[in-house]
Amino acid sequence: MASLITLGLSQIMVGTAAPNGTMPTAALTKIGKTYKDTCKMAQDASDVTEHFEEGRSAPEVRKKAKKIPALTFSIMDPDEAFLAKYVGGSSDAAKGWGFDGTEVVANVALKVETEQGLDISIPNADVEAVINADFSAKGIFLVDFTVTPCAVSSGKAIWAKAKTAK
Repeated sequence: MASLITLGLSQIMVGTAAPNGTMPTAALTKIGKTYKDTCKMAQDASDVTEHFEEGRSAPEVRKKAKKIPALTFSIMDPDEAFLAKYVGGSSDAAKGWGFDGTEVVANVALKVETEQGLDISIPNADVEAVINADFSAKGIFLVDFTVTPCAVSSGKAIWAKAKTAK
C-alpha cells in the first residue's frame, strides 16, 4: 500500500452549490485570504444507543449514528461584498455593508486544495460565517467559517481525492 501524506493548505475555492451532487469544476474561485493555520476538518463522535439486559454490563444491541465531518477556517480582511455574501446582509456602494440578521446565506460548493495529498470537495455546503474582529493595534478582522456538508440527490455529501501526479 502506498503512503499518502496530506498537509498544507493551498487555497479554498467556492462556487455555486450543486444539490445534485456533481461538484462544479470550472466555475470555482478563491474564497479569499485564509488566515494561517486555521483550516481544519473534524468529525464528532457518533451518537450511540445501547440496550442492556438487567444485571449485565455488555450491551445486547449497540447502534451508532455517524456525524458528518465539518470544516472550519478563517478568512482575513473581508470587504463589504464578501460580508454580504457569507455573513449575510447587503452591500451598497454608497452605504457599505448592511446587516439586520434576517438575511439568508446561500449554500456553496467548496473545495479545499491542499499542497499535497487529499483535496476535499463538498458539492452542497451550508456556510455559517461569523465576524471575529479585533480592532486593537495588533488586531485583525477575521470571518470565522463553519462549513457543514449537506445532503445531495446523487452521490456523497463530501469527497476526499488524492491529487494526481504532475
